[in-house]
Amino acid sequence: MKISVIIAVLQMSMGILMKGFNAMYFKRLIDFFFEFIPQIIFLLALFGWMDILIIAKWAYPQFVD
Repeated sequence: MKISVIIAVLQMSMGILMKGFNAMYFKRLIDFFFEFIPQIIFLLALFGWMDILIIAKWAYPQFVD
């Protein structure tokens, strides 16, 4: 279950990165700054942190209750 969450966050991150690359390629700076930047920050702030905690729990199980 935890691996599926990590893979899902990676897939969503790739989709958002592709959206950012498309916005830069087509020179849509408003889309880049007001869609891409908030989406990637929100995704990585919430779910990226959760993934880091999952990986840390696997790497250092002795520090977890």
